[in-house]
Amino acid sequence: MSYPAFRYTAPRTTREVVETLRIAKEKGIRANVLAGGTDLMPQLREGTTTPEVVVDISRIPVLKRIERMGNEIRIGAMVTHAELVTSELVREYAGVLSEAAKMVGSPQIRNLGTLGGNVVNASPAADTIPALVILEAKLVLKGPEGERILSVTDFFTAPYQTVIEADELLTDIVVPLPPPSGRAVFLKLARRKAVAIARMNLACMLYYDRQKETFEWVRLCVGSSTPRPVRMTEAEKALIGKPFSTEVLQEAGRAAAEQMVQLSGLRSSTAYKKPVVGDLVMRAVRMAVEKG
Repeated sequence: MSYPAFRYTAPRTTREVVETLRIAKEKGIRANVLAGGTDLMPQLREGTTTPEVVVDISRIPVLKRIERMGNEIRIGAMVTHAELVTSELVREYAGVLSEAAKMVGSPQIRNLGTLGGNVVNASPAADTIPALVILEAKLVLKGPEGERILSVTDFFTAPYQTVIEADELLTDIVVPLPPPSGRAVFLKLARRKAVAIARMNLACMLYYDRQKETFEWVRLCVGSSTPRPVRMTEAEKALIGKPFSTEVLQEAGRAAAEQMVQLSGLRSSTAYKKPVVGDLVMRAVRMAVEKG
């Protein structure tokens, strides 16, 4: 098995990474960042990516941190899925992200694959992205002109496409501490149980006030169903201020399915996805309410 020839470099600081990417961009050199390698290595092997320079960021300690800073959790781009699963900080304050990371691939992939890589690769089937959407996460991008911070929903433009520039590095994923009243659920549908790419996934977080018997707030995101990850705002509206009932859940499911079709258009997969989106929303909302 052979790989295309490229120059390999392993900077020790994020500043060095950005400088390397800046020079490559200015000279028209194709450069790829190597994190865990679970996406890049298969692409190199298959010839779908042919970089002239590979920039390995695995030796930069600051990119591997998970720490609480005030009312936020800061997660370095090199944090692996396995570390998200086992981190007490993530499990306590962003449990839905831990649950999503648990569903990524096999143990080998979770041990190598990184949150930053999952985000930048921008696969519509990425398990962690719906969780980050409902957590209202922000992404920190470092470039030659300094840092810029984007909401996770503003980062993606289309499947496998983002707004990151060739000379920028994703350094951190910042998660605001969610309201303690919230209850969250992550669901995944796949063709098989082991090492499965999501056919569809969903992250849900909500607060149902049992005294008022109404949904006070709801956040929903369905993966692998829209051109870019978005909140299912129509389904959220169908729930907020309403009681927990079969009729209300059905209306939320219908609203999510209609929004999916509106955003994605009619495709060959629509006949399958439309009812499944509705069912997933109903199931996730019910499970989240039952948790509280």
